[in-house]
Amino acid sequence: MSQLESIKILKSKSILNATLDHFFAGALVIKDNRIIDIVSENIPQQYQNTNNEVIDFGDRTILPGFIESHAHIFLSALVAAKQIILITGHSESECVADLVKKAQAVPNNLPGDWLVGKGWYLPHWIPCRMPTKNSLDQVFPDRPTVVIADDLHTLWLNSAALNKLLPKAAPERYEQDVHLDKSGDPDGVIGEQTAMGFLHEIFNYSDQKRAAILRPYLTKLTQYGITSICDLALLPAKTAAGMDDQIYPAAYKNLALQNHLPVRVNLYPYFGRGVAEIKQLRQKFTTEQIKVAGGKLFFDGVTSSYTAWMKSNYEQKEIRGTPNIAPNLMKNLIFLAAENQIPLRIHTIGDQAIHQAILDFQAATAKFGSLKSGHHCLEHLETIDPNDISLLKKNDLIASIQPSHPLLDYQTVSQYVGRRAARMWPFATFFQRNIPVAFGTDSPVVTDIRPMQNIYFAMTRQTLNGDPPGGWHPKEKLSLFQALQGQTINAAKACSLEEQTGSLQVGKSADICVLERNIENLAADQLKNIQVDATLLAGNWTFK
Repeated sequence: MSQLESIKILKSKSILNATLDHFFAGALVIKDNRIIDIVSENIPQQYQNTNNEVIDFGDRTILPGFIESHAHIFLSALVAAKQIILITGHSESECVADLVKKAQAVPNNLPGDWLVGKGWYLPHWIPCRMPTKNSLDQVFPDRPTVVIADDLHTLWLNSAALNKLLPKAAPERYEQDVHLDKSGDPDGVIGEQTAMGFLHEIFNYSDQKRAAILRPYLTKLTQYGITSICDLALLPAKTAAGMDDQIYPAAYKNLALQNHLPVRVNLYPYFGRGVAEIKQLRQKFTTEQIKVAGGKLFFDGVTSSYTAWMKSNYEQKEIRGTPNIAPNLMKNLIFLAAENQIPLRIHTIGDQAIHQAILDFQAATAKFGSLKSGHHCLEHLETIDPNDISLLKKNDLIASIQPSHPLLDYQTVSQYVGRRAARMWPFATFFQRNIPVAFGTDSPVVTDIRPMQNIYFAMTRQTLNGDPPGGWHPKEKLSLFQALQGQTINAAKACSLEEQTGSLQVGKSADICVLERNIENLAADQLKNIQVDATLLAGNWTFK
């Protein structure tokens, strides 16, 4: 190596490469955006060059850059920009009151005088009954108002919003998605694909405007130590401009051209748009920083609305939920993906949806072989049958989970699934069966969750306030190393990035996070408050 070539050297007494279950003292040697060597704290003579940047972080922990493996980035950015107002409440009236209060404090920066909130969640309401347009009409008689449910699958609208949006609803989805009152009129609740179409109408921005909204949010993620994100499609909406699944590659390209893209972006548009279009997008967006990494599908809904597809009936209900996609069509789509070497990310919450997806992947692999690169993922896996867990490993499937999600529902989920609640979200069991577990947040289902909080949730199965005592089904708690793997190397596998990033190894990209202190011997409840000192993407500081 020429003495004139400049390199970065990061030293610490606490380094974790994410593939081993221990920390070590040493230094990372970085050149040309990659890790070229890992050495002891005593830097070898060959790297002792006054042109080199040497930073000694003492005993602060150095980790691979954190990876957000499951999020809906544009909606998350709208929340961060306060174009979507977050509210709370344990009833319809409480949510309305909170929306009124917070709307007064936030300047209206939406076109058309729209007011958009998010935060109502039926399982937390007393009484547990759907809202109607009437309560919103009383406080917003003229201003079009929409409130997004926490699970992102349902909207609650007032009459002014209904009048603007209902004429644009797709006729073939009207009966399925538009709730009616006793007289047969829309009651203000809109579900699934029609809800997504309405959000498109409200936030129908140019790519330049989307890029401007995305930029500060992505910059914020670097402060959390995040170096890569997976932006997954929401349910698609048919619009005048074509299908809108909330995935906007051109907006990210706009940022990259301005040198304002501080993370790697892995996009998963809706796979139902067709193989040809997915292939075109993959060819168009395959760069060092932006790639269309695969496709997204939704097999079922969510437990709280009885739309997750179950093997047996919900508690005190004569229903099991139904698939969003007919099983024979889902099988055909999985076969298409396997034949064309396209990794899939499939939303599967109910145990029947999980079971059927696994069988379809198994049949597809038998016919077309395994993916030559990348991995298929099942998303959420909330109510998996224990008998199906071993099939995940057998079929090389990634378990993509969100450690905060059990804590949203732990008090009420047994009302929906009864004794099956005890086997939900089996984090530790996945690790015991050697199934890669990847962490995401599903933002903005939950908002502003940092990776270190995700690690805390996985290790304690408790809320940030420490509830429930001892953790919810504590036998499924993870160790520190397991949780860190979920946020790094396993998340990289979910993104099909493990050859490039996710661990600190020679030859990999220098995507690195430095924490504010040594975490080796901290109690789990101390981890949730740990901040990040520095973040590097490909050897360049994105936060310091």
